[in-house]
Amino acid sequence: MIQMMLSNTTGDQNGTLYTSIPVENAVACIVLGLACLIGVPGNGIVIGTILCNIKQRSPTIVLILTLAAADFVVLVTLPFWIYFLADGWVFGIPFWRLTVYLIFTSMYASVFFITVMSVERLVGVLYPFIIQKWWKKTAVSKVVIGIWISALLLAVPNVALEIKSDVYGRPSKRVYSSVQHEIGLLLLETMVGFLIPFITLSVSYSCVSTRLKQMVFRKKNKSGNLIMSIVIAFVVCWFPYHIGNIVKIASLLTKNSNSELSKQLAKVYQTMKDAAGALAFISSCINPILYAFATRSFKTGFKTSNFAKVFEQMNSSFKEKQDKGTDGMDHRALRASIQS
Repeated sequence: MIQMMLSNTTGDQNGTLYTSIPVENAVACIVLGLACLIGVPGNGIVIGTILCNIKQRSPTIVLILTLAAADFVVLVTLPFWIYFLADGWVFGIPFWRLTVYLIFTSMYASVFFITVMSVERLVGVLYPFIIQKWWKKTAVSKVVIGIWISALLLAVPNVALEIKSDVYGRPSKRVYSSVQHEIGLLLLETMVGFLIPFITLSVSYSCVSTRLKQMVFRKKNKSGNLIMSIVIAFVVCWFPYHIGNIVKIASLLTKNSNSELSKQLAKVYQTMKDAAGALAFISSCINPILYAFATRSFKTGFKTSNFAKVFEQMNSSFKEKQDKGTDGMDHRALRASIQS
């Protein structure tokens, strides 16, 4: 993402930096502007609806609330980045570091919350009695705090880098101590921020799907489908960005052994990074749209009352699972299914 933000500074033959507005930056500004216009009020409605209308919040609702908060934090920084892409950074290096820190913190927090929601569903299907016993308000609070602390710590390396400024004092390049340093940060970002969560998500939903097919007594779970749509949207939005990271790593690794291949990979990375970075930001605005679709009325989906109905249904679904087991199955039926 930040590599994309630094792509609008170029240099003349004397090495003097100036600001240009290439077509890809203009497109990125439009995409980021739409993400901001949709995502800020959308996530704001989600946060306000849950805080004002849902008094007894299930663990899933708490995770959705914190996920919306993480996305909201990213989106409120977009006007500054749009201005940067269109004209240049005039807000100073300290504020640049702050916005970068918020973006990376939110990125890690979002993926961790989505991963926890998937694991919660897996445990709820396979071990319903365990989740009823241990997945209480205190446990959820500890997990949420732990995720935020982890995200805050993981974002530190990305703002600890030295920032090279142009002649006007605007950030133009992140300075790494070595090629290994740059590769290490890219690997950390992709492994922790995507690959490990993606494997966890894939395993969780594969197991859930297999287990539900084995169950004799089950009913359609709308909240489960909504969570799955959130996971799918996350993967679609972030996959190109992390593919770009892998291409960049490959370019750095082959720089000495095969310079021609390294240059070709670098060109591929330069071509895809703007679109991939913009798509990554879209992930922060898409969840409210999914909630709107869940109301079965997109035109009125952003009304607080309709959002409240969706979250109330998810709350009711969780309470029903506590009373009957998982996915509407009573305890006796579940035991019979497990024994068979």
